[in-house]
Amino acid sequence: MNKTGKMILAAAMTAMAFSAAPAMAQDDRERTQVEAPEYPRGAERRGIEGYAVVEYSVNADGAVENATVVEANPEGVFDRAVLRAIEGWAYAPAAASTEGLQQRFDFNLGG
Repeated sequence: MNKTGKMILAAAMTAMAFSAAPAMAQDDRERTQVEAPEYPRGAERRGIEGYAVVEYSVNADGAVENATVVEANPEGVFDRAVLRAIEGWAYAPAAASTEGLQQRFDFNLGG
């Protein structure tokens, strides 16, 4: 990905990561680490845009577990990238795990 594309994606993911609310469960836990997914090179070369929604749990220690793609358009294009990214997220420790969180990741080229 070229430098401009990375900057646009990073800015979009930063805005999304901190402003988008999970669709199923209230995300009251503080995120301590957030990673943006990399735009898949094949999708970027072919000009493919889309999104993927990931459902996941956070254990008491703050690690993401059981991440799975529950919706994507187009199917299978962004799955690996979003799962790799969300598994790198971390949350503040809590007394119990948090189940049923969802996060949508949008992939747009140049805008």
